[in-house]
Amino acid sequence: MAKLKIDVNDLHKYYGENEVLKGITTKFYEGDVVCIIGPSGSGKSTFLRSLNLLEEVTSGSITVDGFDLTDKKQMST
Repeated sequence: MAKLKIDVNDLHKYYGENEVLKGITTKFYEGDVVCIIGPSGSGKSTFLRSLNLLEEVTSGSITVDGFDLTDKKQMST
């Protein structure tokens, strides 16, 4: 079985009152090839920017190789 590399759980992102990411939950495993598609304005770029820590998410978690990127305590060590 392939190793879990990225685990996204209940990811939300707001810009003011506008919710751009609405509870995204997904898993990416080692060796996966992923294509994120959708209409303009559906949050594709915001999702990718969140995975790369270029955007701070409002709530939810992003775990990469067991390291929680959304845990500020864990990020400071």
